[in-house]
Amino acid sequence: MDSLIRDVRHALRSIVRTPGFAIITVVTLALGIGANTAIFSVVNAVMLRPLAYPRPSQLVYISSTFPTMGFDQFWVSPPEYFEFKERTRAFASVAAYSTGNVNISGFDRPRRVDSAAVTASLFQVLGVAPMAGRTFTDQETLPKGPAVVVLSSELWQSALGGRSDIVGSQIEIDGAKRTVIGIMPPGFDVADSHIAVWLPIGLDPANRQNRASHYLYLIGRLADHATFATAQAEVETLLATWQKSITGVATAPADQRVHTPNPTRHRLRLDPLQAQIVGSASRAIWVLQGAVVFVLLIACANLANLLLARAESRHKEFAVRAALGASRSRLLRQFVTEGCLLSVTGAVLGIVLANAGVRALIAAYPESLPRSAAVAVDARVLAFTLLVAIATGAVFGLAPLLHLGPVVTAMALKEGGQRSTAGGRNRLRRGLVVAEVALAVALVIGAGLLLRTVVNLSRVDAGFNRSRLVTFSLSLPTATYAKQEQVIGFYRRLIDRLSVIPGVQSVAGMDGLPPVRTVDANDTTIEGYKAPPEGPYENVDYYQNVTANYVQTMGIPVVEGRSFETADANGPLVVMINQTMARTFYSGQSPIGRRIRVCCGDKFPWFTIVGVLKDVKQGGVDRKTGTEVYFDVDQVWQVPNALPRTLNFVLRTPLASDQVAGTIHDAVVALDPALPIVKLRAMDDVFDEAIGRPRLIAELLGIFAALALLLAAIGSYGVLSYMVTERRREIGIRVALGADRASVLQMVLGQGLRLTVVGVTIGLAVALAVNRVLASLLFGVAPFDPATIVAVVALMSVVALVACYVPARSATRVDPMIVLRDN
Repeated sequence: MDSLIRDVRHALRSIVRTPGFAIITVVTLALGIGANTAIFSVVNAVMLRPLAYPRPSQLVYISSTFPTMGFDQFWVSPPEYFEFKERTRAFASVAAYSTGNVNISGFDRPRRVDSAAVTASLFQVLGVAPMAGRTFTDQETLPKGPAVVVLSSELWQSALGGRSDIVGSQIEIDGAKRTVIGIMPPGFDVADSHIAVWLPIGLDPANRQNRASHYLYLIGRLADHATFATAQAEVETLLATWQKSITGVATAPADQRVHTPNPTRHRLRLDPLQAQIVGSASRAIWVLQGAVVFVLLIACANLANLLLARAESRHKEFAVRAALGASRSRLLRQFVTEGCLLSVTGAVLGIVLANAGVRALIAAYPESLPRSAAVAVDARVLAFTLLVAIATGAVFGLAPLLHLGPVVTAMALKEGGQRSTAGGRNRLRRGLVVAEVALAVALVIGAGLLLRTVVNLSRVDAGFNRSRLVTFSLSLPTATYAKQEQVIGFYRRLIDRLSVIPGVQSVAGMDGLPPVRTVDANDTTIEGYKAPPEGPYENVDYYQNVTANYVQTMGIPVVEGRSFETADANGPLVVMINQTMARTFYSGQSPIGRRIRVCCGDKFPWFTIVGVLKDVKQGGVDRKTGTEVYFDVDQVWQVPNALPRTLNFVLRTPLASDQVAGTIHDAVVALDPALPIVKLRAMDDVFDEAIGRPRLIAELLGIFAALALLLAAIGSYGVLSYMVTERRREIGIRVALGADRASVLQMVLGQGLRLTVVGVTIGLAVALAVNRVLASLLFGVAPFDPATIVAVVALMSVVALVACYVPARSATRVDPMIVLRDN
């Protein structure tokens, strides 16, 4: 300990004597380590930290797939849930739930919050007890059960002020009173759905009808004797025997078969719950972690060059101390102590930067990362940062090792402290610059590809004119608006009020807001169409209920026929379809005048197609457009249970969303003050949110690439400046012998640019090797896009030229008389 204390004191004195060196070192390390800390906090929260349930590895997400229809993950129907629950032996218990939204009112303001309708077993499957009260019983989750509710801790605190008497009292949800029976612990959620309200699902185990009605998510907990592999094997067995267990016949004609899971067209899919939550974000997160490792390596190479140069200035000190008896290990320990002290200081500053960066990241992109609420600089992240800091400091401490050999020591004593040419050390410095340039090139190419991806996504033709549109949504609760006449009446009155707002050109409503919404996948009878065995089958991806002025307000081109008209409200039932549906089911023929029917059977009326609209993105900006049918809200209210109770309103106006927000609020309050206005914003903001994750990854990678470029430029500048200083005598002699300034400039620039060319070449090879990982994150650009590569090479050349020019210009100003006299 005495030795360590002496080493620390010596390191502090050495650092204080060179404040400029210390500041540069600490800031560079803070940027490199801070970036790694920030991204590792994301990796830790999203990928490494287990879910906040007991034995989370036993939790499995269960869904269905329809391979022949292109659905690789779909919902499960209630009969399928009950039958799977009865037959499985690999799962100790299985629970079902569906997600949605509800209005809550009677507090400081009406709110629209995320909700889940659940079976009583869900809380047991997840293994989490309420912090107050209780959860549902099996009887309460049957149809027409008691009006009860369980609240999240977060909603209890924000909306109810953490009232201690809330359990047993009533709150208003969707216009009806419900008794609060429990409060869940802080942070409790299911599948990262941000659930605030838990409701009984209302399923009857005896009802095995509506087998094709898929709307449930399932979560199962593996039995103690089972593994994920044995559960998958059991599912294969169940799929092979499911049909026979229901009908008593293993094979039957198509018209006699019951809709059940089977091994080919309707499978069940198992995923570990954590893998399901993380989903496709895992690759993007690991790409970011790899990028910040590159930044840290560039920073380390930069500082290694700086330390080598500093060691050159101290080589006489090393020699004298070695001659006085200091052992090589003793000197090395002091250097390592000094390196660790600088590194830990940089890490402390890096943690401050990382914490601020993580907070800004989550605030700017709250929905772009899974489990974002758990992202924080916690103990594991601090341990990671400390480990990186100590490892970095130890490596720095080895930099003066080249100056501790007996030959170097003897030469230093003979030269009396003047610098001598050290070929090995110069080669190492050049090698470090080449490594910096190579890593920077690879990182900048990756950032360039992702930036082009964001540009391509932002330019995707979504099928409608999204500029100058303001949108918000409203949901009308059944308890308050029991009759469809009340619902359609409210919609009409609200549209009338919004239409007269100054500056508003037109108003419309729709139940599904593009460009991202959940697929409907509705079975639809298409007159005159018989599906071939390989498909496409009579199933429509999206149903869209719209008001009469929808096409004009959204700016969607009519490809064939016409759009809805006001007169349609009292006329024959009509629909519009999109181009994809026309191509899919009508094989180049005109669909105008043809008929479709919702689902199957005579209980639903026929609708006649009157128009074909340009395709509108519904399933995501980067996804193929699905088939779509548009229904007129003014007509469907006459069809039982067809009128949507949630509608997204759009206003075409040159005014910004905040300029019309107050007037919209007044219009809604005048009709029903209990209704919360949800997500009032510009349609451009909706579109930006749809590409939020690619934009987040691109922006972060762009920041890291810019930092890498800066560090590489500083590294090139530093090495060339040192070389010019080291070769001042040689340059002076060249000038004295007649060399002009242009030749000196060319010599120094040539040295720097040769290093850049080698670094760029290696960097291109590295980029070609690692860009395959980026392939799944790109849109509209290839991993080896020539334009991006040429642009990056040009940028790197300009940066290198600027970094090399300053020391080269300094070399041309060397006065040979002064240099020769000093030497």
